[in-house]
Amino acid sequence: MKLFLLLLLMTSQVSQASKDYKLSDHYDGTKFYNPRNHSLKSFWDVLKWKFTSQRATWPSWIENKEYDFTLIENSEAKMITTFINHATFLIQFPELNILTDPVFSDRTSPFTFLGPKRVRKPGLDFNQLPVIDVVLISHNHYDHLDVATLKKLDEKFSPLFLVPLGDKKLLKSHGLKNVQELDWWEEVHLKSYQITFAPAYHWSARGLFDKCESLWGAYYIKSEDYSIYFAGDTGYEGHFKETREKLGPPDLSLLPVGAWSPRWFMQAYHMDPNEAVMAHHDLGSKMSIGMHFGTFQLTDEGYEESQEMLKKITDEQGISESFILLDQGESFIK
Repeated sequence: MKLFLLLLLMTSQVSQASKDYKLSDHYDGTKFYNPRNHSLKSFWDVLKWKFTSQRATWPSWIENKEYDFTLIENSEAKMITTFINHATFLIQFPELNILTDPVFSDRTSPFTFLGPKRVRKPGLDFNQLPVIDVVLISHNHYDHLDVATLKKLDEKFSPLFLVPLGDKKLLKSHGLKNVQELDWWEEVHLKSYQITFAPAYHWSARGLFDKCESLWGAYYIKSEDYSIYFAGDTGYEGHFKETREKLGPPDLSLLPVGAWSPRWFMQAYHMDPNEAVMAHHDLGSKMSIGMHFGTFQLTDEGYEESQEMLKKITDEQGISESFILLDQGESFIK
Protein backbone atom coordinates (compact mmCIF):
# COMPACT_ATOMS: atom_id res chain seq x y z
CA MET A 1 0.00 0.00 0.00
CA LYS A 2 2.90 2.40 0.71
CA LEU A 3 4.25 1.72 -2.78
CA PHE A 4 0.79 2.21 -4.28
CA LEU A 5 0.40 5.63 -2.65
CA LEU A 6 3.90 6.67 -3.69
CA LEU A 7 3.33 5.72 -7.31
CA LEU A 8 -0.06 7.44 -7.30
CA LEU A 9 1.61 10.61 -6.06
CA MET A 10 4.29 10.37 -8.75
CA THR A 11 1.83 9.79 -11.61
CA SER A 12 -0.86 12.26 -10.50
CA GLN A 13 -1.27 15.39 -12.55
CA VAL A 14 -2.83 18.68 -11.64
CA SER A 15 -6.08 19.11 -13.57
CA GLN A 16 -8.55 21.94 -13.69
CA ALA A 17 -12.32 21.65 -13.64
CA SER A 18 -14.21 23.55 -16.30
CA LYS A 19 -15.47 26.96 -15.21
CA ASP A 20 -18.32 26.76 -17.72
CA TYR A 21 -20.67 24.62 -15.65
CA LYS A 22 -23.71 26.27 -14.10
CA LEU A 23 -23.33 27.31 -10.47
CA SER A 24 -25.60 25.21 -8.26
CA ASP A 25 -26.07 23.75 -4.81
CA HIS A 26 -23.37 21.20 -5.74
CA TYR A 27 -20.94 23.27 -7.87
CA ASP A 28 -19.20 26.45 -6.71
CA GLY A 29 -17.43 27.34 -9.95
CA THR A 30 -14.32 25.29 -9.21
CA LYS A 31 -15.30 22.14 -7.32
CA PHE A 32 -18.32 19.86 -6.99
CA TYR A 33 -19.60 19.06 -3.52
CA ASN A 34 -22.41 17.35 -1.63
CA PRO A 35 -25.09 19.93 -0.73
CA ARG A 36 -25.92 18.94 2.86
CA ASN A 37 -22.96 16.99 4.19
CA HIS A 38 -19.77 17.48 2.23
CA SER A 39 -17.33 15.56 4.41
CA LEU A 40 -14.04 14.71 2.71
CA LYS A 41 -11.15 12.83 4.23
CA SER A 42 -7.64 14.18 3.79
CA PHE A 43 -4.58 12.39 2.46
CA TRP A 44 -3.46 12.08 6.08
CA ASP A 45 -6.74 10.40 6.98
CA VAL A 46 -6.02 7.89 4.20
CA LEU A 47 -2.59 7.22 5.67
CA LYS A 48 -4.08 6.84 9.16
CA TRP A 49 -6.59 4.30 7.85
CA LYS A 50 -4.00 2.33 5.91
CA PHE A 51 -1.51 2.19 8.78
CA THR A 52 -4.07 1.37 11.49
CA SER A 53 -6.56 -0.80 9.65
CA GLN A 54 -7.46 -4.31 10.73
CA ARG A 55 -7.98 -5.66 7.28
CA ALA A 56 -9.79 -8.99 6.95
CA THR A 57 -8.20 -11.73 4.87
CA TRP A 58 -10.09 -12.51 1.68
CA PRO A 59 -9.78 -15.69 -0.39
CA SER A 60 -7.10 -15.34 -3.06
CA TRP A 61 -9.47 -16.74 -5.70
CA ILE A 62 -13.11 -17.85 -5.97
CA GLU A 63 -14.49 -19.91 -8.82
CA ASN A 64 -17.79 -18.63 -10.15
CA LYS A 65 -20.84 -20.83 -10.44
CA GLU A 66 -22.28 -21.37 -13.89
CA TYR A 67 -25.63 -19.71 -14.65
CA ASP A 68 -27.78 -19.78 -17.76
CA PHE A 69 -27.60 -16.45 -19.53
CA THR A 70 -30.73 -15.35 -21.38
CA LEU A 71 -30.86 -12.78 -24.16
CA ILE A 72 -34.04 -10.78 -23.88
CA GLU A 73 -34.90 -11.33 -27.55
CA ASN A 74 -35.08 -15.05 -26.77
CA SER A 75 -37.57 -14.55 -23.93
CA GLU A 76 -40.88 -12.90 -23.17
CA ALA A 77 -39.38 -10.81 -20.35
CA LYS A 78 -39.85 -7.05 -20.20
CA MET A 79 -36.50 -6.64 -18.39
CA ILE A 80 -33.48 -8.78 -17.49
CA THR A 81 -30.82 -7.55 -15.07
CA THR A 82 -27.62 -9.62 -14.82
CA PHE A 83 -25.04 -9.04 -12.08
CA ILE A 84 -21.57 -9.17 -13.66
CA ASN A 85 -19.43 -7.99 -10.76
CA HIS A 86 -18.95 -5.12 -8.30
CA ALA A 87 -21.17 -2.31 -9.70
CA THR A 88 -21.40 -3.76 -13.20
CA PHE A 89 -24.85 -4.87 -14.33
CA LEU A 90 -26.15 -5.71 -17.78
CA ILE A 91 -29.69 -4.37 -18.05
CA GLN A 92 -31.64 -5.69 -21.03
CA PHE A 93 -34.84 -4.06 -22.20
CA PRO A 94 -36.62 -5.14 -25.41
CA GLU A 95 -35.13 -2.20 -27.34
CA LEU A 96 -32.17 -1.09 -25.21
CA ASN A 97 -29.15 -2.77 -23.61
CA ILE A 98 -27.38 -0.89 -20.82
CA LEU A 99 -24.15 -1.51 -18.89
CA THR A 100 -23.53 0.17 -15.54
CA ASP A 101 -19.99 1.11 -14.41
CA PRO A 102 -18.40 -1.67 -16.48
CA VAL A 103 -15.18 -3.16 -15.10
CA PHE A 104 -13.67 -6.18 -16.83
CA SER A 105 -10.02 -5.43 -16.01
CA ASP A 106 -8.03 -7.41 -13.44
CA ARG A 107 -7.32 -4.38 -11.24
CA THR A 108 -9.16 -1.22 -10.21
CA SER A 109 -6.09 0.97 -10.31
CA PRO A 110 -4.11 3.37 -12.50
CA PHE A 111 -1.52 0.59 -12.68
CA THR A 112 -1.77 -2.85 -14.30
CA PHE A 113 0.69 -4.34 -11.78
CA LEU A 114 -0.49 -2.85 -8.48
CA GLY A 115 -3.72 -2.01 -6.71
CA PRO A 116 -6.95 -3.87 -5.83
CA LYS A 117 -7.09 -7.10 -7.82
CA ARG A 118 -10.19 -9.13 -8.58
CA VAL A 119 -10.63 -12.40 -6.71
CA ARG A 120 -13.03 -13.87 -9.29
CA LYS A 121 -13.81 -13.59 -12.96
CA PRO A 122 -16.65 -11.38 -14.19
CA GLY A 123 -19.96 -13.23 -14.09
CA LEU A 124 -20.26 -12.76 -17.85
CA ASP A 125 -17.37 -12.93 -20.25
CA PHE A 126 -16.92 -9.80 -22.33
CA ASN A 127 -17.62 -11.81 -25.49
CA GLN A 128 -21.01 -12.87 -24.10
CA LEU A 129 -22.31 -9.31 -24.06
CA PRO A 130 -25.11 -8.47 -26.48
CA VAL A 131 -24.91 -5.23 -28.45
CA ILE A 132 -24.53 -2.48 -25.85
CA ASP A 133 -26.46 0.72 -26.60
CA VAL A 134 -25.70 2.79 -23.50
CA VAL A 135 -22.97 2.78 -20.84
CA LEU A 136 -23.72 4.55 -17.56
CA ILE A 137 -20.78 5.90 -15.54
CA SER A 138 -21.61 7.03 -11.99
CA HIS A 139 -18.25 8.70 -11.19
CA ASN A 140 -14.57 8.53 -12.05
CA HIS A 141 -13.07 6.26 -9.36
CA TYR A 142 -11.12 3.37 -10.86
CA ASP A 143 -13.53 0.70 -9.64
CA HIS A 144 -16.34 2.43 -11.56
CA LEU A 145 -14.63 4.09 -14.53
CA ASP A 146 -12.31 1.53 -16.12
CA VAL A 147 -10.81 3.11 -19.23
CA ALA A 148 -9.54 -0.19 -20.67
CA THR A 149 -13.04 -1.69 -20.56
CA LEU A 150 -14.64 1.46 -21.98
CA LYS A 151 -12.24 1.45 -24.93
CA LYS A 152 -13.09 -2.19 -25.69
CA LEU A 153 -16.81 -1.38 -25.54
CA ASP A 154 -16.31 1.60 -27.84
CA GLU A 155 -14.38 -0.47 -30.37
CA LYS A 156 -16.94 -3.28 -30.41
CA PHE A 157 -20.30 -1.50 -29.99
CA SER A 158 -19.83 2.30 -30.26
CA PRO A 159 -22.39 2.90 -27.48
CA LEU A 160 -23.50 6.19 -25.98
CA PHE A 161 -21.45 6.90 -22.84
CA LEU A 162 -23.34 8.91 -20.23
CA VAL A 163 -20.99 10.48 -17.69
CA PRO A 164 -21.15 13.08 -14.90
CA LEU A 165 -20.08 16.66 -15.54
CA GLY A 166 -16.30 16.84 -15.81
CA ASP A 167 -15.66 13.33 -17.16
CA LYS A 168 -16.25 13.86 -20.88
CA LYS A 169 -12.74 15.26 -21.35
CA LEU A 170 -11.21 12.11 -19.82
CA LEU A 171 -13.11 9.74 -22.11
CA LYS A 172 -12.46 11.87 -25.18
CA SER A 173 -8.74 11.91 -24.37
CA HIS A 174 -8.77 8.11 -24.73
CA GLY A 175 -10.49 8.25 -28.12
CA LEU A 176 -14.07 7.46 -27.08
CA LYS A 177 -16.43 9.05 -29.53
CA ASN A 178 -20.03 9.29 -28.32
CA VAL A 179 -19.89 10.85 -24.85
CA GLN A 180 -22.51 13.02 -23.16
CA GLU A 181 -22.11 14.77 -19.81
CA LEU A 182 -25.00 15.17 -17.38
CA ASP A 183 -25.74 17.31 -14.36
CA TRP A 184 -28.10 16.16 -11.62
CA TRP A 185 -31.72 15.89 -12.81
CA GLU A 186 -30.80 16.17 -16.49
CA GLU A 187 -32.52 13.65 -18.75
CA VAL A 188 -31.67 11.72 -21.89
CA HIS A 189 -34.44 10.23 -24.06
CA LEU A 190 -33.63 7.16 -26.16
CA LYS A 191 -36.47 5.51 -28.08
CA SER A 192 -39.17 5.06 -25.44
CA TYR A 193 -36.72 5.22 -22.53
CA GLN A 194 -35.86 8.09 -20.20
CA ILE A 195 -32.57 8.11 -18.28
CA THR A 196 -32.20 10.71 -15.53
CA PHE A 197 -28.95 11.50 -13.73
CA ALA A 198 -29.81 11.82 -10.03
CA PRO A 199 -27.85 12.90 -6.93
CA ALA A 200 -25.57 10.69 -4.86
CA TYR A 201 -23.41 11.51 -1.85
CA HIS A 202 -19.84 10.69 -2.77
CA TRP A 203 -16.75 12.37 -4.28
CA SER A 204 -14.44 12.04 -7.27
CA ALA A 205 -10.74 11.85 -8.15
CA ARG A 206 -8.40 9.95 -10.47
CA GLY A 207 -5.26 11.17 -8.71
CA LEU A 208 -4.19 13.19 -5.71
CA PHE A 209 -4.74 16.63 -7.21
CA ASP A 210 -8.12 16.49 -8.97
CA LYS A 211 -10.44 15.86 -6.04
CA CYS A 212 -14.08 16.78 -6.76
CA GLU A 213 -13.33 18.33 -10.16
CA SER A 214 -15.97 16.08 -11.71
CA LEU A 215 -19.44 15.18 -10.48
CA TRP A 216 -20.85 11.88 -9.21
CA GLY A 217 -24.37 10.49 -9.16
CA ALA A 218 -26.98 7.80 -9.73
CA TYR A 219 -29.18 6.93 -12.71
CA TYR A 220 -32.92 6.41 -12.92
CA ILE A 221 -34.05 4.48 -15.99
CA LYS A 222 -37.71 4.47 -17.06
CA SER A 223 -39.28 2.35 -19.76
CA GLU A 224 -42.98 2.44 -20.53
CA ASP A 225 -43.73 -0.18 -17.88
CA TYR A 226 -40.62 -0.60 -15.71
CA SER A 227 -38.17 1.61 -13.80
CA ILE A 228 -34.67 0.93 -12.44
CA TYR A 229 -32.57 3.01 -10.05
CA PHE A 230 -28.79 2.48 -10.15
CA ALA A 231 -27.20 4.11 -7.10
CA GLY A 232 -23.54 4.09 -8.14
CA ASP A 233 -21.42 4.80 -5.04
CA THR A 234 -23.02 6.74 -2.21
CA GLY A 235 -23.29 7.37 1.46
CA TYR A 236 -26.71 7.42 3.10
CA GLU A 237 -28.42 10.81 2.91
CA GLY A 238 -31.71 12.48 2.00
CA HIS A 239 -31.24 12.12 -1.76
CA PHE A 240 -33.07 8.79 -1.83
CA LYS A 241 -36.30 10.38 -0.58
CA GLU A 242 -35.69 13.33 -2.91
CA THR A 243 -35.35 10.98 -5.88
CA ARG A 244 -38.57 9.20 -4.98
CA GLU A 245 -40.39 12.53 -4.68
CA LYS A 246 -39.14 13.73 -8.09
CA LEU A 247 -39.16 10.53 -10.13
CA GLY A 248 -41.41 8.11 -8.26
CA PRO A 249 -40.63 4.80 -6.49
CA PRO A 250 -38.58 2.49 -8.74
CA ASP A 251 -39.58 -1.05 -9.55
CA LEU A 252 -35.96 -2.16 -9.03
CA SER A 253 -33.05 -0.52 -7.19
CA LEU A 254 -29.40 -1.53 -7.47
CA LEU A 255 -27.84 -0.50 -4.15
CA PRO A 256 -24.27 -0.79 -2.82
CA VAL A 257 -23.88 -2.90 0.32
CA GLY A 258 -20.08 -3.32 0.52
CA ALA A 259 -16.85 -1.33 1.00
CA TRP A 260 -18.05 0.23 4.27
CA SER A 261 -15.36 -0.51 6.90
CA PRO A 262 -14.00 1.25 8.92
CA ARG A 263 -17.07 3.39 9.51
CA TRP A 264 -15.12 6.42 10.79
CA PHE A 265 -13.62 6.70 7.32
CA MET A 266 -16.22 5.24 4.98
CA GLN A 267 -19.58 6.36 6.35
CA ALA A 268 -19.75 9.58 4.35
CA TYR A 269 -19.03 7.74 1.08
CA HIS A 270 -20.30 4.15 1.30
CA MET A 271 -23.43 2.67 2.82
CA ASP A 272 -23.29 -0.40 4.99
CA PRO A 273 -26.04 -3.05 4.62
CA ASN A 274 -28.25 -1.42 7.26
CA GLU A 275 -28.12 1.92 5.45
CA ALA A 276 -28.75 0.19 2.12
CA VAL A 277 -31.98 -1.21 3.57
CA MET A 278 -32.89 2.29 4.78
CA ALA A 279 -32.29 3.55 1.22
CA HIS A 280 -34.53 0.75 -0.10
CA HIS A 281 -37.33 2.02 2.14
CA ASP A 282 -36.67 5.69 1.36
CA LEU A 283 -36.92 4.99 -2.36
CA GLY A 284 -40.08 2.95 -1.91
CA SER A 285 -38.45 0.35 -4.13
CA LYS A 286 -40.51 -2.69 -4.97
CA MET A 287 -37.34 -4.79 -5.32
CA SER A 288 -33.69 -4.09 -4.53
CA ILE A 289 -30.50 -5.95 -5.45
CA GLY A 290 -27.25 -5.45 -3.54
CA MET A 291 -23.96 -4.75 -5.29
CA HIS A 292 -20.41 -3.50 -4.65
CA PHE A 293 -19.22 -6.63 -2.83
CA GLY A 294 -17.32 -9.84 -3.39
CA THR A 295 -14.97 -8.99 -6.27
CA PHE A 296 -12.39 -6.37 -5.22
CA GLN A 297 -11.15 -5.97 -1.64
CA LEU A 298 -11.29 -2.20 -1.30
CA THR A 299 -11.89 -1.84 2.44
CA ASP A 300 -11.49 -3.73 5.70
CA GLU A 301 -14.60 -5.91 6.06
CA GLY A 302 -14.52 -9.64 5.45
CA TYR A 303 -15.37 -11.30 2.15
CA GLU A 304 -18.80 -12.52 3.30
CA GLU A 305 -19.49 -9.93 5.99
CA SER A 306 -21.70 -7.64 3.89
CA GLN A 307 -23.75 -10.54 2.58
CA GLU A 308 -24.28 -11.97 6.06
CA MET A 309 -25.21 -8.60 7.53
CA LEU A 310 -27.72 -7.91 4.77
CA LYS A 311 -29.36 -11.33 5.19
CA LYS A 312 -29.69 -10.82 8.94
CA ILE A 313 -31.29 -7.39 8.53
CA THR A 314 -33.69 -8.39 5.76
CA ASP A 315 -34.72 -11.52 7.64
CA GLU A 316 -35.42 -9.46 10.76
CA GLN A 317 -37.51 -6.98 8.77
CA GLY A 318 -39.30 -9.64 6.73
CA ILE A 319 -38.08 -8.23 3.40
CA SER A 320 -35.70 -11.00 2.34
CA GLU A 321 -37.72 -11.54 -0.83
CA SER A 322 -37.69 -7.87 -1.81
CA PHE A 323 -34.02 -7.08 -1.09
CA ILE A 324 -31.82 -9.79 -2.53
CA LEU A 325 -28.29 -10.55 -3.66
CA LEU A 326 -27.42 -12.09 -7.00
CA ASP A 327 -24.39 -14.24 -7.56
CA GLN A 328 -21.96 -13.14 -10.27
CA GLY A 329 -23.54 -14.17 -13.56
CA GLU A 330 -27.01 -14.60 -12.05
CA SER A 331 -29.99 -12.74 -13.54
CA PHE A 332 -33.20 -11.20 -12.25
CA ILE A 333 -35.94 -11.54 -14.84
CA LYS A 334 -39.19 -9.60 -14.81
